[in-house]
Order: sequence, then C-alpha cells, then structure tokens
Amino acid sequence: MPGSSRAVAPTERLRDQVYRRMREELQSGLLEPGARLVELQLAKAYGVSRTPVREVLLQLAREGLLTPQERGYLVPVDTQKDVVDRLEVRRLLDARIARHAALEATEAEIAALRKTLERQRAAHEAGRARVFVERNTEFRSALREACRNALLRRCATMVDDVFQTMRGRLHETAANRELTLLCDGRILQALEQRDPDAAEAAVEAFIDALLAHFEADPPRV
Repeated sequence: MPGSSRAVAPTERLRDQVYRRMREELQSGLLEPGARLVELQLAKAYGVSRTPVREVLLQLAREGLLTPQERGYLVPVDTQKDVVDRLEVRRLLDARIARHAALEATEAEIAALRKTLERQRAAHEAGRARVFVERNTEFRSALREACRNALLRRCATMVDDVFQTMRGRLHETAANRELTLLCDGRILQALEQRDPDAAEAAVEAFIDALLAHFEADPPRV
C-alpha cells in the first residue's frame, strides 16, 4: 500500500493524477501481485476523497489491471496460462505494429527509436534493470506511435500494459535483457531498411522465445 508521502498535488484533475500514480505503482511492482486495494485506504494514502479513487479503480479493473472482489480490488496474480495467453495475443498485435512501423515511420521517429535503444543498452550495461525496463517501455511506445493504425495501437497498448509487471521481473536477469536488446535492434534495423517482413519476423521470434521461457519456467509470485 503506497504511503501518505505519495499524495497527489492539486495541479491537474484529481482523477487523472490518481490514475497515473496507480498505473505507475502497478507497473513498477510497488503494488505487488496479490495485494488487496481498499478504496478508503487508497484515498487516505493519496490525500484525496474517495470519489476519484473509486472511478480509477473501476477503470483499472475494466483495463484488466485489477480484479474486482466483494470488498475492494486485488492486484492480479498471473498464472502460467495467463502469461502464455497474453503472449499469444502480443505475437499477433506486436508483429503487425512492427510491420506498419517499417512502412510508415518517419525518419525522425526512427532516429528517436535509435536514441531510445542506445539508452536501453546503456542501462543494461550498467546493470540498472528498472531503468532498462523504463527505456524499453519508451521504445515500445515509440514503436506503436510509428504505426498509423490507431485501433491497432490501442489494442496493442492494452495488452502491453497488463504485461508490464511481468516484464519488470523478466528483465531482472541480464540474459533476458540481452534477448530484448537483440530483438529491438533487429526491429530498428528492419525499420531503417524499410523491411516490413524482417520487422514482423523479429517480433515473432522474440515472442516465441518468451513463450518457450514461460512454458518451461512458469511465473513465480
């Protein structure tokens, strides 16, 4: 449960602030899988009324980031099947995102992806796993923005969001970070060469490797 020091500041709509903070805490693992979230306790922690907290909890539940319970909400605990099912969907969506990006990305967008990949690699070499995840999230977001199919972007973002906590655990291991860097490097090269087939193949190979990993080694909580 977040502490009172994380209270939001009244510079923007309270609901938006609470939503942003809770998403960050879910994705960073501060709100751990299995944690029970109670509206009144969260309102006190954030220093707001219960109304914006209630609205945010409902929205996060609709997005699949929380599980409603009789009294409160639960941060989901992923089973092996949950992860494998999600990766199956990501294999379809992310590959199409990469294909679109290879055809549609501007030179400025490709240059931005190149810089983000460099920062991602630097974080890995420094052993900063959490920073690596942040840079990887930026890379994935920028890649989606280079796709001009807005509906595809929204669907891919929704699936990507619910994988974020697992992504943090996965990248604690240097070998897994190297696998991600290899994939992102191949995607970037495909974009630079305007090769949609190569971009799609890079994503599919990466997701296949993740599927093999989680089928052999189920997620632990």
